Formats: sequence, C-alpha cells, structure tokens
Amino acid sequence: MDGVRILALGGELDLATAGELCARVDAARAGGERRLLIDLGAVEFCDSSGLRALIGASEEVAASAGVLAVIPPRASGPAQVFAVSGAEELLPLHATIGAALAALSVDRRGPTTR
Repeated sequence: MDGVRILALGGELDLATAGELCARVDAARAGGERRLLIDLGAVEFCDSSGLRALIGASEEVAASAGVLAVIPPRASGPAQVFAVSGAEELLPLHATIGAALAALSVDRRGPTTR
C-alpha cells in the first residue's frame, strides 16, 4: 500500500511465535522496505515475549532508518497486556489502519512522493 509493507498477525504472539514476527520484519528490511505497519488487530493472546519482540522490531526498524507503526490487539486480554505494560511509551501505536498509514506517509525526510 503506497510503499508500506503491512504485516498482519493473528492468533498468538508469544515465545513460540515471536521469532516468526522478527523473521518477517527482518525479511522486509532486507528487501528494502523502510515503512512497516504491524497489524495486531486479530491477535488473541500476547505475552511478554511477544511484546519484547515488537519492541525489538521497532528498535531494529528505527536503527535502519525505517519507520514503524503498530495497530494494537483488539481482544481484551492482549489489549490489557499493552495497557498494563505501558507499551504506548515504547511502541508507535495507532488505533486504526488509517491513522497508522497517515503516520507512515511522512517519514523523517519529509512527505512521501507517490
């Protein structure tokens, strides 16, 4: 979508699946993607391992001069993990895909040309 790679996740984001998230982010970065949107809207379970993987991915994207946006989970359990952990202080969270795409449309160098 206009130069934004969207990684949509569902199910569980935990110790067993955190590596897959990291691999997908690394593959996108290796492919030259600079703007990533991680959509966790369909995630039904998230533990500290999943949250840690997201924070690490955010740092890796930033270190490679990229920009990341995250849509947090909608399910009450994972949403509570995000709220209690203070994830909004560590991750660029956006309530909707539209808001995330708008945030990604301008990177550190200025407006994106389309």
